Amino acid sequence: MLGSNILEEGMLNDTLTAFRDNSNSQTPISATQGVMLLDGWLQALDGDSNIDQLRGMLNELREALQASQPDESYVRQVLGSLADQAQTIAEAPTSEGTWTGGLVSLSKILRKFSTNQ
Repeated sequence: MLGSNILEEGMLNDTLTAFRDNSNSQTPISATQGVMLLDGWLQALDGDSNIDQLRGMLNELREALQASQPDESYVRQVLGSLADQAQTIAEAPTSEGTWTGGLVSLSKILRKFSTNQ
């Protein structure tokens, strides 16, 4: 389950820091930075069969960001779907621990990026 290991918690913190630093500096997160974060998430989530749909969306976003001309509309759509997934996981009856608040924050940040870019 998401949030149950140190790699997942570390990636959540790294991702939130990257987005917060971005909003403070007004410098957009580059596609390369996004791919690096996605690679970290995919590694952290490796082996968890309960989140195959989430892993699939992360791979879709990774592929979209690696395109020579990323389709901004599609990237926004996937970010919106990831925001929904993060919120659903955070609000699940089986969710517990301090990481759930981080997932809610991540959901809000992803939703903002999905509508503002």
